[in-house]
Amino acid sequence: MTTDIKIASATNIFLDNDVFNLEGAKEGEVLSVAKFATNGLESESVASVLNFLYELIGLRFSEHKLWIFLGSPAWQQDARIIRYRKLWGALKFRGLEIVDGSDSQEHVVEAEGKVKFFGALRFSKSSIGTVARVLEIERCSYIVALPKDFGVSAILNRGWTGELNRDQDFYHLVSKGEGLLFKKLGEFDDGERALLFIGSPSLMDRLLN
Repeated sequence: MTTDIKIASATNIFLDNDVFNLEGAKEGEVLSVAKFATNGLESESVASVLNFLYELIGLRFSEHKLWIFLGSPAWQQDARIIRYRKLWGALKFRGLEIVDGSDSQEHVVEAEGKVKFFGALRFSKSSIGTVARVLEIERCSYIVALPKDFGVSAILNRGWTGELNRDQDFYHLVSKGEGLLFKKLGEFDDGERALLFIGSPSLMDRLLN
C-alpha cells in the first residue's frame, strides 16, 4: 500500500508561515522548516512518514546515519535501580526496545540527588516500526541524521527538553554539524501524524530538491 505523504516548507521558521512558527530568533540566525505528514492516528502512520524520510535521506545524504535521540522527560530520584537500567535499559523494561539498533550511547546529568539521562541510538530500516512506536510515546525524542564522523557525545552532553520552543540551541548545534533534525507532531486525536524538519536553509533545499 502506498502512503500519501504531504510536504510543506518555509524558509524561515521565525517568520509568519503556514507550516510551523517558533519564537525567539537570534540575530542573524535562520532556521528553515518542512513538514512531512500523512493521515492516521497510530504509530503505523509515523512509521510511514519515517520510512519515506529514511529513503529520501539515503538518496540525498548518503553518508549520513539515522539516530533516535531520547531524553528523560523529568528528573528521577538517584536510586540504584535507576542507575542500573539507565535510559535504554528502562525503555526495554517498559517493552519499548528498538530492534536492530546499534551504537547506543547515553549521558547522565546529576543535580540535587536526582538524575536525567540523554541517549542516542543508531537505527536501520528494519528498526523503523519500533522507532515509530517510541516516538509516539516518548515526547522528549528526536530523529537526527548525522554525518558518519559526527561526535554524538557533543549533543548528549548539552541535552534537550523535547519542547519545540525551548530547544533552539539543540537545533543550531545539529544544523551547524550538517545534521538534519526531525520532531514528531500529532497527538492521539489529531487525525494526522507528521515529522517536522528544522535546520539550515541549505540543508532543507538539498533535502527537498
